[in-house]
Amino acid sequence: MRLSKYAKLGILIVFSFAIFIWGMNYLKGIDFFKQNTSYKVIYERIDGLLESSAVMMNGYQVGQVKTIEFTDRNDGSLMVTFSLEGDFKIPKGSVARIVSSDLMGTKSIKLQIVPSNAYYASGDTIKGSIEEDLKEQVSMQVLPLKNKAEQLLASLDSAITVVTYVFNAEARKNLSESFAHINQTILNLEKASSELSELLTAEKGNLQGIIQNVNEISATLNESSDDFSNMMGNFSSISDSLAAADLALLVTELQSSAKGINSILGKIEQGKGSVGKLMNDDQLYANLTEMSQSLDFLLKDIRNNPKRYVHFSAFDLGKDVYISPRNNSLKKNSEAYTFKVHLISSPTRLAKDNTLFDDFDQVEEIEVSGVYNYMTGNTSDIAKIMKTHTQAKVIFPDASIIAFKNGRKVRLEKALRRLGN
Repeated sequence: MRLSKYAKLGILIVFSFAIFIWGMNYLKGIDFFKQNTSYKVIYERIDGLLESSAVMMNGYQVGQVKTIEFTDRNDGSLMVTFSLEGDFKIPKGSVARIVSSDLMGTKSIKLQIVPSNAYYASGDTIKGSIEEDLKEQVSMQVLPLKNKAEQLLASLDSAITVVTYVFNAEARKNLSESFAHINQTILNLEKASSELSELLTAEKGNLQGIIQNVNEISATLNESSDDFSNMMGNFSSISDSLAAADLALLVTELQSSAKGINSILGKIEQGKGSVGKLMNDDQLYANLTEMSQSLDFLLKDIRNNPKRYVHFSAFDLGKDVYISPRNNSLKKNSEAYTFKVHLISSPTRLAKDNTLFDDFDQVEEIEVSGVYNYMTGNTSDIAKIMKTHTQAKVIFPDASIIAFKNGRKVRLEKALRRLGN
């Protein structure tokens, strides 16, 4: 079906009119092809806010003012409707504040967002506020200065009145005389200061010596204050004791005690009595010295081999047998049994050149169930292995002797019993 030229002209006119309306709204910031959300705010005054003014949030324009009209209250209040682009939701409690966006006084709405889990719905009324204009801000800043200036002027007026009262003919005469006396006093002070300066210069060395001596005496007295207090206390005690004591009887008793002590010392020198024999018997001194050495050897052996002397256990797990090695009794079974010293067990592998093993000639590593065991010594000589064990306990307190027969581990007690037989 063909359209007439009038129909085509009508369609073109309608299309052009639609494009014109869309373009005008687009220039105003209204885009019909985007989703917009509208909100309302009621203000007592808008201070120059216009339709199509920007709506800002954190310095970014998120919408614009659509309409401004009076409310139905008939009190002069204004209702401002603005739209936000997209589906942005404003949390409840947020404030739409009218602010100046530049120095020229252009007004815009600034959204002061308050985080909340509840949001305004489209068309809801949001709480609004107005920023103070430049005039009000300047007035608030200048008002304290104005008050201080008024107080200063009042003080100056009072001061000028006082000066006017003081500076008459008689007051000026009195002031002149006072200044003359003051000048004379200053001259006298300067003269005295000069003489004092000359005196200090001449006696500077002596003054330094005097001050140094005073400081030393003061320091000495300060350090000896406790000693002086103790001395005074001792003198007081001695004085009280001397006053209360019978000096004649005391001297007599001292003489008697001295005679007794001299008699005892004489008997000791002659070897009489237990003390005299103890002091003069060389054999007793030698026996005591020998007993001290034996006791020292015993204590060292107890420290190195405590299980020889003390046997205690919460569970009876057998007993340790200690053997004094005898060459004749070990020869027949020495080839069947060998002994090693178990040093340490570790869940992780240790290097053979570890500093812990520096005192041992050869260290053997055996892994059992993921645990690394380190042993040293491999001999059938029980005396040699006991010496190695004593040496190992200095570094490894838990070191122990392990017995083997034909390469298999056996009980140490059984091996020692066989060797003893």
